[in-house]
Amino acid sequence: MVPRYFLSLRYRSRLFVDEEGDELADEHMVHGHVLDTARDLVAHARMGSIRNWFDCSFEVTNGAGRLVLVLPFSEVADAASPEAS
Repeated sequence: MVPRYFLSLRYRSRLFVDEEGDELADEHMVHGHVLDTARDLVAHARMGSIRNWFDCSFEVTNGAGRLVLVLPFSEVADAASPEAS
């Protein structure tokens, strides 16, 4: 059985709960998947309720509800900078 991880989106004090989740082979794959998802949202998504994606973070929980990662969207910019290479 493939584990499911839930990428809930925090924007300032508001939490948009991910009720579907994503299946990932293991916890080691979570950071890269979440970073790719954040990059995609920053580049392509437009939501009226979110004015600045860099005020957001993902709060990732596993199927048991345990928090496994908090990823601020500022890491998208950090990962794209030349110093990150």
